[in-house]
Amino acid sequence: MPTPLTDNPVSRIDDDAFGFRPYIEELHAAVAAAISLPMTVGVFGPWGSGKSSFLKMWEDLLSFAPTTRTLWFNPWKYDQKVEVWAALIQSLLAEIRTTEDETLRIKAGRLARAATWLGVRGVAGSLVGGLTGGLVSAAAMDQLWTELGERESDYYRQLNRFEVDFAETVEQFVGEQGRLVVFVDDLDRCTPAAALNVMEALKLFIGDARCVFVLAMDFDLLAAAAGTRFGELAPGSGAAYLEKIVQLPFFLPDVGFETLRYAVGPSAGPLADSEAFWELVRLGFGTNPRRVKRYLNVLNLATTIAAREGGNELSTDQRLQLAELLIIRSEHRAFFRHLLVDPGAWQRLEQSPALPPPGSADPVELVRNTDATLTPFLDNQSLTGLLRTRPGAYNDHPSAPAGRDVERMIRTVRLAAGLPDHRPGETESAGRSSG
Repeated sequence: MPTPLTDNPVSRIDDDAFGFRPYIEELHAAVAAAISLPMTVGVFGPWGSGKSSFLKMWEDLLSFAPTTRTLWFNPWKYDQKVEVWAALIQSLLAEIRTTEDETLRIKAGRLARAATWLGVRGVAGSLVGGLTGGLVSAAAMDQLWTELGERESDYYRQLNRFEVDFAETVEQFVGEQGRLVVFVDDLDRCTPAAALNVMEALKLFIGDARCVFVLAMDFDLLAAAAGTRFGELAPGSGAAYLEKIVQLPFFLPDVGFETLRYAVGPSAGPLADSEAFWELVRLGFGTNPRRVKRYLNVLNLATTIAAREGGNELSTDQRLQLAELLIIRSEHRAFFRHLLVDPGAWQRLEQSPALPPPGSADPVELVRNTDATLTPFLDNQSLTGLLRTRPGAYNDHPSAPAGRDVERMIRTVRLAAGLPDHRPGETESAGRSSG
């Protein structure tokens, strides 16, 4: 069995396997040329598209910039545990407090207590326990009121005063021409409320600090959350709200399929050179690196289980059939569940006259003559496109397996991937499942 692929992001720019480097260098140059700070950069892409790798490689490139400090912040680690916005502010101040400058450490500590006080006074409307971001000790909290006193509470009663002192502290930390680049990864893994709170904090507390915030998120997901939460406060749409937060948007390009194939191909084992196999992968998962990696891991495990149970290594045809069934299980759950009770349906549907080879018409009369139990699945172009990768489309693609072979493969799939749950309102004709 090939070594399982991990989902760890690429951390060195010299190890770029997805062609991201040119885009990273362009964004790097744009941010370096920016005079007015702070700035917020949005790196937008769907789940599993490589956002974390993109940010990690950019962080690596910044390690060669002498006037730049970096901080990595994962908001989902704090989600539902503490106030995420508070964790962000406190993380920034904790980084500054690592300096050897005693005066600067004291100033950052004072700001950390002030940020907590501002929250207690209702600026963020949160519970005290969440306002420290987990980075101010319980003992410090007990002394909060004493240490701040009336003088400091009056001093920071105006949020603008906090912004000014925060900006001065950051400048002292990075220098007059330096900048603190904060990478905020996996923002869309948080609850929508927590994610939006982080973005609001960028405007509420940061002021004119010499910071660059790089936010990795799914644009559509966060725009929908903003639209739902703010309604009239986000004129036009949630997208309009995000445009006010993000000054430099970048939409992550799709990884080229051949590039992805080259990167993960060795993990495909005996199918690495099969054009039919890679066409199945392309039809099933597109160019999403995370989904393709996970699929290859499950396929390799399923193949190993099937070989052990059968007492022999699987043939190329058997491997391809199992590979296709796993895609059906992940992307076409309604049809997979149909196979649980009617395993011969795969072969009948593939041989149906209503499923002619690619490029030919679908005569209405042929559809009418199709097995009535299969008719609902003919409306799903994604499924029928997958089933059309039969002999004739690629010279190494096998025919659909017989019902008894499907039953055996389903037992293997059950062990390697489990059986899919039914999703409310799910129908095969509605299109591809997210898997």
